[in-house]
Amino acid sequence: MRYKLIIGFLFIFCIGYAAMSFYLNKAVVNTNNNMIKRSLLSFQKELLLHIDQYFELEDISMDAISLENHANNFAEKISSKIEARIIVYSNEEDFLADSANANGIILNYEDLDNKNNDIGYDDFKMAAENTSSFVVVPVQNKYLVVYSSPVLGVGERIGMIRCVLDYSEVFSSSKDLLKMINTLILIIFGTIFLFMLLLSKRVSEPIEKLTEATKEIAEGKFDVKIDVNSHDEVGELAESFVKMSKQIKQQIDMIAFDRDNLKKLEGFRKAFFDNVTHEMKTPLTIISGYCQILIDQNFQDSQLLHKSIKKIKKESENMNKMVLQLLEVSKEKSSKSVKNTEEVYLSQVVDSACRDMKIKADKYKIAIERKIEEDIVIMGNSDELRRVVINLLDNSIKYGDVHANITVKLFAEEKDCHLIVEDKGKGIPTDKLDRIFKRFYRIEQPDFAETEGCGLGLGIVKEIIDKHHGEIQIVSKEQIGTTVWVKIPQNVYKTETFV
Repeated sequence: MRYKLIIGFLFIFCIGYAAMSFYLNKAVVNTNNNMIKRSLLSFQKELLLHIDQYFELEDISMDAISLENHANNFAEKISSKIEARIIVYSNEEDFLADSANANGIILNYEDLDNKNNDIGYDDFKMAAENTSSFVVVPVQNKYLVVYSSPVLGVGERIGMIRCVLDYSEVFSSSKDLLKMINTLILIIFGTIFLFMLLLSKRVSEPIEKLTEATKEIAEGKFDVKIDVNSHDEVGELAESFVKMSKQIKQQIDMIAFDRDNLKKLEGFRKAFFDNVTHEMKTPLTIISGYCQILIDQNFQDSQLLHKSIKKIKKESENMNKMVLQLLEVSKEKSSKSVKNTEEVYLSQVVDSACRDMKIKADKYKIAIERKIEEDIVIMGNSDELRRVVINLLDNSIKYGDVHANITVKLFAEEKDCHLIVEDKGKGIPTDKLDRIFKRFYRIEQPDFAETEGCGLGLGIVKEIIDKHHGEIQIVSKEQIGTTVWVKIPQNVYKTETFV
Protein backbone atom coordinates (compact mmCIF):
# COMPACT_ATOMS: atom_id res chain seq x y z
CA MET A 1 0.00 0.00 0.00
CA ARG A 2 2.87 2.35 0.84
CA TYR A 3 4.45 1.91 -2.59
CA LYS A 4 1.10 2.40 -4.30
CA LEU A 5 0.67 5.71 -2.47
CA ILE A 6 4.18 6.85 -3.47
CA ILE A 7 3.77 5.87 -7.11
CA GLY A 8 0.32 7.44 -7.24
CA PHE A 9 1.58 10.67 -5.70
CA LEU A 10 4.54 10.87 -8.12
CA PHE A 11 2.19 10.31 -11.06
CA ILE A 12 -0.17 13.02 -9.84
CA PHE A 13 2.79 15.33 -9.20
CA CYS A 14 4.17 14.89 -12.73
CA ILE A 15 0.79 15.49 -14.33
CA GLY A 16 0.04 18.44 -12.03
CA TYR A 17 3.48 20.02 -12.49
CA ALA A 18 3.30 19.71 -16.27
CA ALA A 19 -0.19 21.22 -16.35
CA MET A 20 0.72 24.07 -14.00
CA SER A 21 3.88 24.86 -15.97
CA PHE A 22 1.95 24.88 -19.22
CA TYR A 23 -0.77 27.21 -17.96
CA LEU A 24 1.71 29.45 -16.14
CA ASN A 25 3.82 29.88 -19.29
CA LYS A 26 0.70 30.55 -21.30
CA ALA A 27 -0.48 33.12 -18.76
CA VAL A 28 2.91 34.88 -18.76
CA VAL A 29 3.01 34.99 -22.57
CA ASN A 30 -0.50 36.45 -22.69
CA THR A 31 0.40 39.00 -20.02
CA ASN A 32 3.54 40.04 -21.91
CA ASN A 33 1.64 40.34 -25.19
CA ASN A 34 -1.04 42.48 -23.59
CA MET A 35 1.58 44.69 -21.98
CA ILE A 36 3.45 45.06 -25.30
CA LYS A 37 0.18 45.97 -27.06
CA ARG A 38 -0.57 48.70 -24.53
CA SER A 39 2.99 49.99 -24.77
CA LEU A 40 2.94 49.99 -28.59
CA LEU A 41 -0.29 52.01 -28.65
CA SER A 42 1.52 54.88 -26.97
CA PHE A 43 4.59 54.26 -29.12
CA GLN A 44 2.49 54.42 -32.29
CA LYS A 45 1.04 57.81 -31.38
CA GLU A 46 4.52 59.15 -30.65
CA LEU A 47 5.92 57.69 -33.92
CA LEU A 48 3.16 59.22 -36.08
CA LEU A 49 3.66 62.57 -34.37
CA HIS A 50 7.42 62.55 -35.09
CA ILE A 51 6.82 61.53 -38.73
CA ASP A 52 4.45 64.45 -39.25
CA GLN A 53 6.86 66.83 -37.50
CA TYR A 54 9.77 65.62 -39.69
CA PHE A 55 8.06 66.50 -42.99
CA GLU A 56 6.84 69.79 -41.56
CA LEU A 57 10.23 70.83 -40.13
CA GLU A 58 12.14 69.72 -43.24
CA ASP A 59 9.60 71.61 -45.34
CA ILE A 60 9.21 68.79 -47.85
CA SER A 61 6.06 67.34 -49.31
CA MET A 62 4.67 64.20 -47.68
CA ASP A 63 4.75 61.83 -50.68
CA ALA A 64 6.49 58.66 -51.83
CA ILE A 65 9.16 60.47 -53.91
CA SER A 66 10.16 62.74 -51.02
CA LEU A 67 10.37 59.74 -48.67
CA GLU A 68 12.69 57.91 -51.12
CA ASN A 69 14.92 60.99 -51.60
CA HIS A 70 15.25 61.68 -47.86
CA ALA A 71 15.09 58.08 -46.58
CA ASN A 72 18.48 58.04 -44.81
CA ASN A 73 17.91 61.40 -43.11
CA PHE A 74 14.35 60.37 -42.25
CA ALA A 75 15.54 57.10 -40.65
CA GLU A 76 18.28 58.84 -38.67
CA LYS A 77 16.06 61.67 -37.35
CA ILE A 78 13.12 59.44 -36.40
CA SER A 79 15.50 56.92 -34.75
CA SER A 80 17.03 59.63 -32.57
CA LYS A 81 13.59 60.86 -31.53
CA ILE A 82 12.15 57.49 -30.48
CA GLU A 83 15.49 55.89 -29.52
CA ALA A 84 14.92 52.77 -31.59
CA ARG A 85 16.24 51.25 -34.79
CA ILE A 86 14.27 52.48 -37.84
CA ILE A 87 14.11 50.73 -41.23
CA VAL A 88 12.36 52.47 -44.15
CA TYR A 89 10.76 50.76 -47.17
CA SER A 90 9.10 52.07 -50.32
CA ASN A 91 5.55 51.39 -51.41
CA GLU A 92 6.92 48.58 -53.58
CA GLU A 93 8.42 46.98 -50.43
CA ASP A 94 11.99 47.91 -51.49
CA PHE A 95 14.52 48.74 -48.81
CA LEU A 96 15.37 52.46 -48.63
CA ALA A 97 17.28 53.12 -45.39
CA ASP A 98 18.27 51.70 -42.01
CA SER A 99 19.29 53.78 -39.02
CA ALA A 100 21.65 50.89 -38.11
CA ASN A 101 23.09 50.84 -41.68
CA ALA A 102 21.71 47.36 -42.37
CA ASN A 103 20.04 46.20 -45.59
CA GLY A 104 16.53 46.01 -44.18
CA ILE A 105 16.14 42.26 -43.60
CA ILE A 106 15.58 41.73 -39.85
CA LEU A 107 16.83 38.50 -38.39
CA ASN A 108 19.49 39.29 -35.84
CA TYR A 109 19.79 42.61 -34.12
CA GLU A 110 23.52 42.12 -33.71
CA ASP A 111 24.02 41.16 -37.38
CA LEU A 112 24.33 44.50 -39.17
CA ASP A 113 25.11 42.80 -42.49
CA ASN A 114 21.88 40.70 -42.44
CA LYS A 115 22.94 38.35 -45.16
CA ASN A 116 19.80 36.21 -44.77
CA ASN A 117 17.12 37.05 -47.31
CA ASP A 118 13.88 36.03 -45.53
CA ILE A 119 12.89 35.42 -41.92
CA GLY A 120 9.24 34.53 -42.53
CA TYR A 121 7.57 37.14 -40.27
CA ASP A 122 4.16 38.53 -41.30
CA ASP A 123 4.46 41.98 -39.75
CA PHE A 124 5.93 43.48 -42.95
CA LYS A 125 3.21 41.89 -45.11
CA MET A 126 0.54 43.37 -42.86
CA ALA A 127 2.18 46.81 -43.07
CA ALA A 128 1.92 46.50 -46.87
CA GLU A 129 -1.83 46.05 -46.30
CA ASN A 130 -1.99 49.33 -44.30
CA THR A 131 -2.16 47.47 -40.94
CA SER A 132 0.21 48.00 -38.01
CA SER A 133 1.51 44.82 -36.32
CA PHE A 134 4.38 43.45 -34.28
CA VAL A 135 6.32 40.22 -33.72
CA VAL A 136 8.54 39.11 -30.84
CA VAL A 137 11.98 37.97 -32.05
CA PRO A 138 14.21 36.08 -29.56
CA VAL A 139 17.86 36.89 -30.29
CA GLN A 140 20.50 35.16 -28.19
CA ASN A 141 19.68 36.36 -24.63
CA LYS A 142 17.50 39.22 -25.81
CA TYR A 143 13.84 39.60 -26.76
CA LEU A 144 13.23 42.17 -29.55
CA VAL A 145 9.84 43.48 -30.62
CA VAL A 146 9.68 44.34 -34.35
CA TYR A 147 6.88 46.84 -35.01
CA SER A 148 5.83 47.49 -38.62
CA SER A 149 3.52 50.26 -39.78
CA PRO A 150 2.54 52.00 -43.01
CA VAL A 151 3.64 55.65 -43.50
CA LEU A 152 0.57 57.56 -44.60
CA GLY A 153 0.69 60.77 -46.58
CA VAL A 154 -2.27 62.83 -47.69
CA GLY A 155 -4.93 60.12 -48.06
CA GLU A 156 -2.51 57.44 -49.28
CA ARG A 157 0.42 55.27 -48.23
CA ILE A 158 3.81 56.68 -49.18
CA GLY A 159 5.96 53.90 -47.68
CA MET A 160 6.50 51.54 -44.77
CA ILE A 161 8.53 51.67 -41.61
CA ARG A 162 9.93 49.06 -39.22
CA CYS A 163 10.92 49.78 -35.63
CA VAL A 164 13.08 47.43 -33.50
CA LEU A 165 12.48 47.76 -29.75
CA ASP A 166 14.29 45.92 -26.94
CA TYR A 167 11.91 44.25 -24.42
CA SER A 168 14.50 41.93 -22.91
CA GLU A 169 13.96 43.33 -19.42
CA VAL A 170 10.24 42.52 -19.51
CA PHE A 171 10.79 38.94 -20.63
CA SER A 172 13.69 38.53 -18.22
CA SER A 173 11.40 39.52 -15.32
CA SER A 174 8.80 37.04 -16.54
CA LYS A 175 11.41 34.30 -16.71
CA ASP A 176 12.59 35.08 -13.19
CA LEU A 177 8.97 35.00 -11.95
CA LEU A 178 8.33 31.64 -13.64
CA LYS A 179 11.56 30.25 -12.21
CA MET A 180 10.60 31.40 -8.72
CA ILE A 181 7.09 29.93 -9.04
CA ASN A 182 8.43 26.60 -10.32
CA THR A 183 10.94 26.49 -7.47
CA LEU A 184 8.18 27.22 -4.98
CA ILE A 185 6.01 24.47 -6.51
CA LEU A 186 8.86 21.98 -6.26
CA ILE A 187 9.45 22.92 -2.61
CA ILE A 188 5.75 22.56 -1.78
CA PHE A 189 5.39 19.23 -3.56
CA GLY A 190 8.63 18.01 -2.02
CA THR A 191 7.36 18.90 1.44
CA ILE A 192 4.05 17.18 0.75
CA PHE A 193 5.90 14.14 -0.58
CA LEU A 194 8.00 13.85 2.58
CA PHE A 195 4.91 14.28 4.73
CA MET A 196 3.13 11.61 2.69
CA LEU A 197 6.05 9.20 3.18
CA LEU A 198 5.92 9.69 6.94
CA LEU A 199 2.12 9.44 6.97
CA SER A 200 2.05 6.32 4.81
CA LYS A 201 4.61 4.70 7.07
CA ARG A 202 2.60 5.67 10.15
CA VAL A 203 -0.59 4.26 8.60
CA SER A 204 0.85 1.14 6.98
CA GLU A 205 2.81 -0.13 9.99
CA PRO A 206 -0.29 -0.54 12.21
CA ILE A 207 -2.11 -2.17 9.30
CA GLU A 208 0.77 -4.62 8.89
CA LYS A 209 0.55 -5.39 12.61
CA LEU A 210 -3.21 -5.88 12.27
CA THR A 211 -2.62 -8.23 9.34
CA GLU A 212 -0.24 -10.34 11.38
CA ALA A 213 -2.71 -10.37 14.27
CA THR A 214 -5.47 -11.47 11.89
CA LYS A 215 -3.35 -14.38 10.75
CA GLU A 216 -2.80 -15.39 14.39
CA ILE A 217 -6.56 -15.25 15.05
CA ALA A 218 -7.14 -17.37 11.94
CA GLU A 219 -4.80 -19.94 13.50
CA GLY A 220 -6.83 -19.90 16.72
CA LYS A 221 -4.57 -17.64 18.77
CA PHE A 222 -6.94 -15.11 20.26
CA ASP A 223 -4.65 -13.64 22.92
CA VAL A 224 -3.07 -11.15 20.52
CA LYS A 225 -1.42 -7.88 21.50
CA ILE A 226 -0.98 -4.98 19.11
CA ASP A 227 1.44 -2.21 20.03
CA VAL A 228 0.12 0.83 18.16
CA ASN A 229 1.05 4.22 19.59
CA SER A 230 -1.52 6.26 17.71
CA HIS A 231 -4.41 8.37 18.91
CA ASP A 232 -6.19 8.66 15.57
CA GLU A 233 -8.58 6.42 13.64
CA VAL A 234 -5.84 3.82 13.08
CA GLY A 235 -5.25 3.62 16.84
CA GLU A 236 -9.00 3.26 17.40
CA LEU A 237 -9.07 0.50 14.78
CA ALA A 238 -6.26 -1.37 16.54
CA GLU A 239 -7.97 -0.97 19.90
CA SER A 240 -11.29 -2.15 18.46
CA PHE A 241 -9.51 -5.11 16.85
CA VAL A 242 -8.05 -6.18 20.21
CA LYS A 243 -11.49 -5.85 21.81
CA MET A 244 -12.99 -7.86 18.96
CA SER A 245 -10.47 -10.67 19.42
CA LYS A 246 -11.28 -10.76 23.14
CA GLN A 247 -15.00 -10.83 22.39
CA ILE A 248 -14.48 -13.63 19.86
CA LYS A 249 -12.62 -15.61 22.49
CA GLN A 250 -15.42 -14.93 24.97
CA GLN A 251 -18.01 -15.98 22.39
CA ILE A 252 -16.12 -19.20 21.69
CA ASP A 253 -15.92 -19.90 25.40
CA MET A 254 -19.64 -19.16 25.70
CA ILE A 255 -20.39 -21.47 22.77
CA ALA A 256 -18.40 -24.21 24.43
CA PHE A 257 -20.23 -23.50 27.67
CA ASP A 258 -23.61 -23.52 25.90
CA ARG A 259 -22.67 -26.74 24.16
CA ASP A 260 -22.03 -28.37 27.52
CA ASN A 261 -25.29 -26.91 28.83
CA LEU A 262 -27.15 -28.30 25.81
CA LYS A 263 -25.84 -31.70 26.63
CA LYS A 264 -27.03 -31.23 30.19
CA LEU A 265 -30.41 -29.96 28.97
CA GLU A 266 -30.72 -32.96 26.71
CA GLY A 267 -30.13 -35.12 29.78
CA PHE A 268 -32.68 -33.07 31.72
CA ARG A 269 -35.19 -33.41 28.88
CA LYS A 270 -34.75 -37.17 28.82
CA ALA A 271 -35.06 -37.30 32.59
CA PHE A 272 -38.16 -35.10 32.41
CA PHE A 273 -39.91 -37.39 29.94
CA ASP A 274 -38.79 -40.41 31.92
CA ASN A 275 -40.28 -38.88 35.05
CA VAL A 276 -43.49 -37.93 33.25
CA THR A 277 -43.76 -41.45 31.90
CA HIS A 278 -43.10 -42.88 35.31
CA GLU A 279 -45.57 -40.57 37.08
CA MET A 280 -48.28 -41.39 34.56
CA LYS A 281 -47.49 -45.05 34.64
CA THR A 282 -48.03 -45.24 38.39
CA PRO A 283 -51.62 -43.90 38.51
CA LEU A 284 -52.51 -45.85 35.39
CA THR A 285 -51.20 -49.04 36.99
CA ILE A 286 -53.20 -48.34 40.16
CA ILE A 287 -56.35 -47.52 38.19
CA SER A 288 -55.90 -50.63 36.08
CA GLY A 289 -55.33 -52.79 39.20
CA TYR A 290 -58.44 -51.59 41.00
CA CYS A 291 -60.52 -52.02 37.88
CA GLN A 292 -59.29 -55.61 37.64
CA ILE A 293 -60.18 -56.19 41.32
CA LEU A 294 -63.70 -54.86 40.75
CA ILE A 295 -64.08 -57.12 37.78
CA ASP A 296 -62.85 -60.15 39.72
CA GLN A 297 -65.08 -59.44 42.77
CA ASN A 298 -68.05 -58.84 40.50
CA PHE A 299 -69.02 -55.91 42.69
CA GLN A 300 -69.92 -58.27 45.60
CA ASP A 301 -67.93 -56.43 48.31
CA SER A 302 -69.50 -53.00 48.76
CA GLN A 303 -66.69 -51.79 51.03
CA LEU A 304 -64.04 -52.82 48.47
CA LEU A 305 -66.14 -51.27 45.70
CA HIS A 306 -66.31 -47.94 47.53
CA LYS A 307 -62.58 -48.02 48.28
CA SER A 308 -61.68 -48.88 44.66
CA ILE A 309 -63.87 -46.11 43.23
CA LYS A 310 -62.32 -43.55 45.62
CA LYS A 311 -58.83 -44.69 44.63
CA ILE A 312 -59.63 -44.55 40.91
CA LYS A 313 -61.11 -41.07 41.36
CA LYS A 314 -58.05 -39.81 43.26
CA GLU A 315 -55.57 -41.19 40.74
CA SER A 316 -57.65 -39.76 37.87
CA GLU A 317 -57.54 -36.33 39.52
CA ASN A 318 -53.78 -36.64 39.93
CA MET A 319 -53.42 -37.45 36.25
CA ASN A 320 -55.68 -34.53 35.35
CA LYS A 321 -53.56 -32.12 37.39
CA MET A 322 -50.40 -33.47 35.77
CA VAL A 323 -51.83 -33.00 32.26
CA LEU A 324 -52.97 -29.46 33.11
CA GLN A 325 -49.48 -28.59 34.34
CA LEU A 326 -47.91 -29.88 31.11
CA LEU A 327 -50.41 -27.93 29.05
CA GLU A 328 -49.64 -24.79 31.04
CA VAL A 329 -45.95 -25.16 30.22
CA SER A 330 -46.65 -25.30 26.47
CA LYS A 331 -49.50 -22.80 26.56
CA GLU A 332 -47.40 -19.86 25.24
CA LYS A 333 -46.37 -21.84 22.19
CA SER A 334 -49.73 -23.35 21.40
CA SER A 335 -52.07 -20.46 22.20
CA LYS A 336 -54.24 -19.41 19.27
CA SER A 337 -56.12 -16.60 20.98
CA VAL A 338 -55.23 -13.10 22.13
CA LYS A 339 -54.11 -12.97 25.73
CA ASN A 340 -55.14 -10.01 27.91
CA THR A 341 -57.36 -8.35 25.31
CA GLU A 342 -57.69 -4.58 25.74
CA GLU A 343 -58.22 -1.39 23.79
CA VAL A 344 -54.93 -0.77 22.01
CA TYR A 345 -54.15 2.73 20.68
CA LEU A 346 -52.40 1.33 17.65
CA SER A 347 -51.34 4.73 16.29
CA GLN A 348 -49.30 5.34 19.43
CA VAL A 349 -47.92 1.79 19.46
CA VAL A 350 -46.67 2.06 15.85
CA ASP A 351 -45.29 5.57 16.34
CA SER A 352 -43.47 4.54 19.51
CA ALA A 353 -41.98 1.46 17.83
CA CYS A 354 -40.74 3.59 14.91
CA ARG A 355 -39.07 6.01 17.29
CA ASP A 356 -37.45 3.18 19.25
CA MET A 357 -36.09 1.54 16.06
CA LYS A 358 -34.73 4.87 14.78
CA ILE A 359 -31.52 4.32 16.76
CA LYS A 360 -30.79 1.08 14.95
CA ALA A 361 -31.86 2.57 11.58
CA ASP A 362 -29.51 5.54 12.06
CA LYS A 363 -26.64 3.08 12.42
CA TYR A 364 -27.07 2.14 8.76
CA LYS A 365 -28.09 5.65 7.57
CA ILE A 366 -31.65 4.44 7.03
CA ALA A 367 -34.54 6.86 7.52
CA ILE A 368 -37.93 5.69 8.82
CA GLU A 369 -40.70 7.69 7.16
CA ARG A 370 -43.97 7.60 9.11
CA LYS A 371 -47.40 8.08 7.57
CA ILE A 372 -49.57 7.19 10.54
CA GLU A 373 -53.25 8.01 10.75
CA GLU A 374 -54.12 9.27 14.21
CA ASP A 375 -56.53 7.83 16.76
CA ILE A 376 -56.75 4.25 15.47
CA VAL A 377 -57.84 1.85 18.22
CA ILE A 378 -58.06 -1.94 18.05
CA MET A 379 -59.09 -4.66 20.48
CA GLY A 380 -56.04 -6.82 21.09
CA ASN A 381 -52.80 -7.14 23.01
CA SER A 382 -50.56 -4.05 22.85
CA ASP A 383 -47.34 -5.93 23.72
CA GLU A 384 -47.88 -8.48 20.97
CA LEU A 385 -48.83 -5.86 18.38
CA ARG A 386 -45.75 -3.82 19.32
CA ARG A 387 -43.70 -6.99 18.81
CA VAL A 388 -45.16 -7.25 15.27
CA VAL A 389 -44.05 -3.69 14.35
CA ILE A 390 -40.61 -4.14 15.94
CA ASN A 391 -39.99 -7.41 14.07
CA LEU A 392 -41.08 -5.97 10.70
CA LEU A 393 -38.91 -2.86 11.13
CA ASP A 394 -35.99 -4.98 12.29
CA ASN A 395 -36.22 -7.11 9.14
CA SER A 396 -36.43 -4.01 6.91
CA ILE A 397 -33.32 -2.57 8.56
CA LYS A 398 -31.43 -5.87 8.34
CA TYR A 399 -32.23 -6.58 4.71
CA GLY A 400 -32.63 -3.02 3.38
CA ASP A 401 -30.10 -0.94 1.50
CA VAL A 402 -27.87 1.45 3.41
CA HIS A 403 -28.90 5.13 2.94
CA ALA A 404 -32.39 3.99 1.87
CA ASN A 405 -35.82 4.82 3.36
CA ILE A 406 -38.31 2.62 5.18
CA THR A 407 -41.92 3.78 4.84
CA VAL A 408 -44.41 2.87 7.57
CA LYS A 409 -48.10 3.49 6.84
CA LEU A 410 -51.05 2.97 9.18
CA PHE A 411 -54.64 3.71 8.26
CA ALA A 412 -58.17 2.45 8.82
CA GLU A 413 -60.43 1.50 5.96
CA GLU A 414 -64.02 0.51 6.76
CA LYS A 415 -63.62 -2.13 9.49
CA ASP A 416 -60.05 -3.08 8.65
CA CYS A 417 -56.82 -1.68 10.02
CA HIS A 418 -53.92 -1.65 7.52
CA LEU A 419 -50.24 -1.58 8.46
CA ILE A 420 -47.73 -1.35 5.59
CA VAL A 421 -43.95 -1.54 6.00
CA GLU A 422 -42.05 -0.89 2.77
CA ASP A 423 -38.27 -0.93 2.27
CA LYS A 424 -35.82 -0.50 -0.58
CA GLY A 425 -33.42 -3.41 -0.45
CA LYS A 426 -32.18 -6.65 -1.96
CA GLY A 427 -35.62 -8.22 -1.87
CA ILE A 428 -36.59 -11.87 -1.32
CA PRO A 429 -36.20 -14.49 -4.06
CA THR A 430 -39.55 -15.67 -5.42
CA ASP A 431 -38.81 -19.33 -4.69
CA LYS A 432 -38.31 -18.53 -0.97
CA LEU A 433 -41.40 -16.40 -0.31
CA ASP A 434 -43.56 -19.40 0.59
CA ARG A 435 -41.14 -20.51 3.34
CA ILE A 436 -40.34 -17.29 5.16
CA PHE A 437 -43.04 -17.83 7.83
CA LYS A 438 -41.61 -21.18 8.89
CA ARG A 439 -39.82 -21.22 12.23
CA PHE A 440 -36.02 -21.21 12.07
CA TYR A 441 -36.03 -20.46 8.32
CA ARG A 442 -33.57 -17.74 7.29
CA ILE A 443 -32.43 -16.28 3.97
CA GLU A 444 -28.64 -16.27 3.96
CA GLN A 445 -27.02 -13.58 1.85
CA PRO A 446 -23.63 -12.01 2.69
CA ASP A 447 -24.42 -8.45 1.57
CA PHE A 448 -27.29 -7.81 4.01
CA ALA A 449 -26.77 -5.08 6.63
CA GLU A 450 -27.05 -7.70 9.40
CA THR A 451 -27.08 -11.47 9.39
CA GLU A 452 -27.96 -12.10 13.04
CA GLY A 453 -31.20 -13.87 13.91
CA CYS A 454 -32.60 -17.36 14.23
CA GLY A 455 -35.51 -17.18 11.80
CA LEU A 456 -38.28 -16.88 14.40
CA GLY A 457 -39.35 -13.28 13.78
CA LEU A 458 -41.78 -13.68 10.89
CA GLY A 459 -43.12 -16.91 12.38
CA ILE A 460 -43.95 -15.07 15.63
CA VAL A 461 -45.45 -12.16 13.63
CA LYS A 462 -47.75 -14.51 11.72
CA GLU A 463 -48.87 -16.27 14.93
CA ILE A 464 -49.73 -12.92 16.54
CA ILE A 465 -51.61 -11.72 13.45
CA ASP A 466 -53.48 -15.02 13.27
CA LYS A 467 -54.49 -14.69 16.94
CA HIS A 468 -55.85 -11.22 16.11
CA HIS A 469 -57.83 -12.78 13.21
CA GLY A 470 -55.71 -10.82 10.76
CA GLU A 471 -53.84 -11.45 7.54
CA ILE A 472 -50.27 -10.81 6.49
CA GLN A 473 -48.96 -10.67 2.95
CA ILE A 474 -45.43 -10.08 1.66
CA VAL A 475 -44.64 -8.81 -1.84
CA SER A 476 -41.00 -8.64 -2.83
CA LYS A 477 -38.90 -8.07 -5.94
CA GLU A 478 -35.19 -8.77 -6.02
CA GLN A 479 -32.95 -5.67 -6.13
CA ILE A 480 -36.04 -3.45 -5.67
CA GLY A 481 -37.46 -4.03 -2.21
CA THR A 482 -40.06 -5.68 -0.01
CA THR A 483 -43.54 -4.60 1.08
CA VAL A 484 -45.28 -6.21 4.08
CA TRP A 485 -49.05 -5.67 4.24
CA VAL A 486 -50.85 -6.46 7.51
CA LYS A 487 -54.63 -6.31 7.75
CA ILE A 488 -56.46 -6.77 11.06
CA PRO A 489 -60.23 -6.92 10.63
CA GLN A 490 -63.03 -6.34 13.18
CA ASN A 491 -63.10 -4.12 16.20
CA VAL A 492 -61.12 -1.38 14.43
CA TYR A 493 -62.55 2.09 14.79
CA LYS A 494 -61.64 5.74 15.08
CA THR A 495 -62.16 7.43 18.40
CA GLU A 496 -64.49 10.39 18.38
CA THR A 497 -64.09 13.49 20.50
CA PHE A 498 -67.25 14.79 22.08
CA VAL A 499 -67.63 18.37 23.30
